[in-house]
Amino acid sequence: MTFTLLIGNNFISNSPKNIKYKDKILFRLDQNQETNVPSISVNVCDRKNNQIVKVENNILKECSSELIKKKLDPTHILIVDKSGEIIFESRVLDSKTILVSGIFYIDDSKLIITQNYIVLPSEKWIMHDKVNAYNKDITITNEGISSIE
Repeated sequence: MTFTLLIGNNFISNSPKNIKYKDKILFRLDQNQETNVPSISVNVCDRKNNQIVKVENNILKECSSELIKKKLDPTHILIVDKSGEIIFESRVLDSKTILVSGIFYIDDSKLIITQNYIVLPSEKWIMHDKVNAYNKDITITNEGISSIE
């Protein structure tokens, strides 16, 4: 069974694996063989490259004491900062769809993924892309979102 990833109002179908920016993995996706539910594994770092959130297969493993854990269910993880800004969120909408948003630092670049758009470090917005992952990795660039051959 295949699943779709929703990031920033962009639809990535056909079971994307690793989501990358600048050749660095933002997060990994898989599908639980027993439940067929999409799962995410991610290490979220702050701007100083300190790990602040760690999720493995939809389970929160680590979270900085500076952050607030709003939802901790495997089908919905929501971590916010003290001002209420979403640092990381993953929500399994159904057995075929997972939604991911958050703030990702790659080197000196800040990538913001909301439910409505992706804001690149160049401040360009990406939304409304539809990409077939072909069960492979996906990359986010200034030109948009594409499957990696």
